[in-house]
Formats: sequence, C-alpha cells, structure tokens
Amino acid sequence: MTKDAMIVIEALNKHFKSGESLAQILHDINLRIDAGECVVLKGVSGSGKTTLLSIIAGMDRPSSGKVLVEGEPISKLPDLHISHFRAQKIGMIFQHFNLFEHLTAFENVMISLVPVGLKMEEVSQRVASSLKLANISHKAQSPAGRLSGGEKQRVAIARALASDPDIILCDEPTANLDRVNSLKFIEILSELHDMGKTIIVATHDPLFDALSFASRVVPIEDGSLVDDLSGDSSVGC
Repeated sequence: MTKDAMIVIEALNKHFKSGESLAQILHDINLRIDAGECVVLKGVSGSGKTTLLSIIAGMDRPSSGKVLVEGEPISKLPDLHISHFRAQKIGMIFQHFNLFEHLTAFENVMISLVPVGLKMEEVSQRVASSLKLANISHKAQSPAGRLSGGEKQRVAIARALASDPDIILCDEPTANLDRVNSLKFIEILSELHDMGKTIIVATHDPLFDALSFASRVVPIEDGSLVDDLSGDSSVGC
C-alpha cells in the first residue's frame, strides 16, 4: 500500500550572505517523509539539521527549491499564512525549551494556542489534555523557572501537542537532559508515534540510533543528506 506523503522536499538549497561571499548551509536536499513516519535526522552541530527543521516549519525560507507539507508549498506562502499553517499543523520541541520562566506551565502551553483563535473554554480543555499526555499536570500552576530540566521538557512537549498537530519537529530534544529524562522523553515520543503523528528528530544523541519505532535514520553531513541507515531508498523524491 502506498502511503501519503506528509512532507516532500525537492532540490532545496539554503545559503547566507557573508560579506562578499555566500555561505552554503544546505545543499540540494531531496527528502520524502510519509504520514506517520518517525525520521531521525542525525548529524553533528553545524551540519545543517536545525536549519532544515526551521525551513520545514516555515520559520525560515529556502534560497531555492521547495517544501510541500500535505501538498501545500509552505515556502511560497505569505508570512501570515505560514504562521497560521504552522499553528495548526506543526508542533515544535526545542533544545532549550523556549519557555517563559515567569509564566506557569499552564500559561506556557496556553500561549501556543493564541494564533488558533479558539474560545477560552476549548483552550483550557486542550491545555489540560496536553499537560496530562505529557505527564506534567501536577505542575500546571508552577512557574516554569522553578521546574527541573525534565519537567521543562515535558511542558515543551505539552505545548507542542496543544493544537493536536499532525507533525512534531524535535530539535536536539535531549541535549539538556540527563540519561533518565532522555529515556522518558523517548517513551513519550513512542506514544506520539503510536497516535499516528509524523515525527522528525534532529539530533546527535546516540540514544536515537536504534529506536524501535523509528522508520529511518537519515544522516546529514555538511548540509547534505547521506543515504539513510535503514537502507530505505525513499530519501530521494
């Protein structure tokens, strides 16, 4: 059975101007990710994986090439439309959590739903549900600044889930966690995969090398994709 493509990247390049020269960050990226896949984008710091995630999320734009999410050419959308599209379709989990330290866990998750335009009652329900799924409901009224690293990551997960997105993007999600909390994060990721979420994890953490639920490990080196370690031929489109 042919799966539906969730994300298709074609001939994508990204460069930045540095003085009189161009710094090439991504080189001719071609990648297809099907609905429900969990893909581990493996590379060292500076390999280009974070830039690629940012472009998939519509937070950055390619210099050339295209990114299609459910057939929608997001790199061509106006900023306002991209913001709305991202709020509905994509959940982001960042390396440094990106929480407002003075706000409670509940409030940090609630902020992510502002662009969606829901009524307050539904917002409260979604926040409570996502906090429960991330197993952090007991800290709902605690300021983020008083939470441990593992607890902050769970709030970040809840925030990513609040809009019930189809796609979860994780940028070095275990970089600031110890091994115990990293394994707990992977358990939650497995649950999200079981829910049918499409997941991309950008990481250099060896804990992600042999996930039982990962569809593929796709290495990235110096801004270029290398043949994926699973032997799957679907890296190219």
